Amino acid sequence: MELQRRLADEARREIEESIDDPTGALLSWRATYEQSTQGSLQPISIQEIAQHASRCNVVYFGDYHSLRESQKGPLRVIEKLIDMGKKVVLCTEAFHIDAQQPLNRWIRQEISDEQLLAESGWDQRWRFPWRNYALQLNFFRDHGLPVLALNSEPEVVGDSFAAREKIAAMRITEALTEHQGAILAVTFGDLHVAPAHLPAQVTRITAEAGMDAPTQCTVFQNIDRVYWELAKTSQEQKVRAVRIGEDRFCLMNTTPLVKFQSYLNWQFNEQELEESVGVVNLPSISSSIMTDQIWMLIETIREYLAIAADGLDGFTVHTGRNLDLLDKLQDRHQLDDTEMELVRSQLEREESCYLPRVQIIVLGNLSIRHATEEATHHMNFVLSNDDGHIEDPIDGFYETALRETIGYLGTKIIDHKRTCLDVKELNSLAHQLSGKRLDSVLSATLQTTQDSLQYIQEETDWLAGERNRPNSREMVSRDPDTISGTTHVIGYRLGENIYRSLVNGNLRRNKLRELFGTSLSGPGKSQDVWFEWTRLSQDSSSSSGNSRRG
Repeated sequence: MELQRRLADEARREIEESIDDPTGALLSWRATYEQSTQGSLQPISIQEIAQHASRCNVVYFGDYHSLRESQKGPLRVIEKLIDMGKKVVLCTEAFHIDAQQPLNRWIRQEISDEQLLAESGWDQRWRFPWRNYALQLNFFRDHGLPVLALNSEPEVVGDSFAAREKIAAMRITEALTEHQGAILAVTFGDLHVAPAHLPAQVTRITAEAGMDAPTQCTVFQNIDRVYWELAKTSQEQKVRAVRIGEDRFCLMNTTPLVKFQSYLNWQFNEQELEESVGVVNLPSISSSIMTDQIWMLIETIREYLAIAADGLDGFTVHTGRNLDLLDKLQDRHQLDDTEMELVRSQLEREESCYLPRVQIIVLGNLSIRHATEEATHHMNFVLSNDDGHIEDPIDGFYETALRETIGYLGTKIIDHKRTCLDVKELNSLAHQLSGKRLDSVLSATLQTTQDSLQYIQEETDWLAGERNRPNSREMVSRDPDTISGTTHVIGYRLGENIYRSLVNGNLRRNKLRELFGTSLSGPGKSQDVWFEWTRLSQDSSSSSGNSRRG
């Protein structure tokens, strides 16, 4: 729990540092939100929340825009309201009010998803994953229920939270008249649905319009404090919702770390695995959901390379969602000290890993990239029949780099847009970090960058016939973080070059299939394989682009 809490705090700080708040309004809004989420916790069922909501005119749902479970959460309550015979209208922040016409046409199935996105300016205005919000929209369209747009144009209101809320409140007030007898389900950003914010604006504006005050309640989602308090008594997986006040509730459907990771992954355009199947089913620590998705990734790669399925289905998946993960891994699978340290160190980095001896995939992050890399590592170890134990440090260096190469190739098969750091970007990073006082993480990053640049230069000279093979003896004496970073950089780089040779027609798929099944065990074997494939791909140029969280 301490590890997850520290990582969640670090992720949250990273997000806050990336958000521009010149007026300080965000801090003020957050303070009011934090105050409104205080209160003693009373476990409650989703059905009980729906029963309370059924007596309200407006139900506000806090939305964490990058988190798919956050878009599923309201539907779990709304479905129960529909079962009670209630008419529900979705009022969403995801569309601007001037996009109501194309939204109506989409509801009537007169235009496609692509037309709706284009006409509403989704990619310019909202930008969050369409597949997440399509869940809500399709749900309402399938039930023949209206969807109303609430957002306003920044050119009109600027960055003013209050102005955006006032315009949304005016639209909600209109909707109360237009859809009398219906329950308005308002999905808006977490901070906005605090009772003192958007709900208070609705109360003021309806009063100004001479209307009776609407009955309102707020359903927050995944409040950090609630999760950690439940975790203290091991209830974080058992309690799905809590009451925190007379008209305030909170749905719990993910961990704070996964929530914040979803935002960081969204920033880098990394799609994520599902935490639950469909809308109704709730997330679980069971690995079956993840196992099915990872098997689909394996099947895709397997079919692309014409690899037989024999023996590939023996893996187990675990995620950091389970706070008892380390204890359970040791108890159930009798991991040795080296394996336990690998899992612990990777989780501390919000990274994932594969344990070949026991065929276990541990996901420290739910991004498709992480899952695909570890799925590919599983395929590689099964096909090569290696155990991952190499004593010689130089052989181990090249073995690790080749595993990264193969893992990267797997992700390129699934997502061809993935990129790695090129020499120009490495030089820029080294320049940014050089001559500064650095913490241990940035010091390791600088050393990794310098070692990678040195290695790439030596390898380039070797390919040109100007020197012998690169000398990695000094590099393998570095600390584990630096070695890991360097093998990632050069491994991904080789993977990019191999992939380019493949798509350019200079390399056939059966040759790549051969790499997946090549054993790296034995003195000097990994070095020979590395340099063989470096020569095979030498005609491919270095990749461009960046993936900071890679």
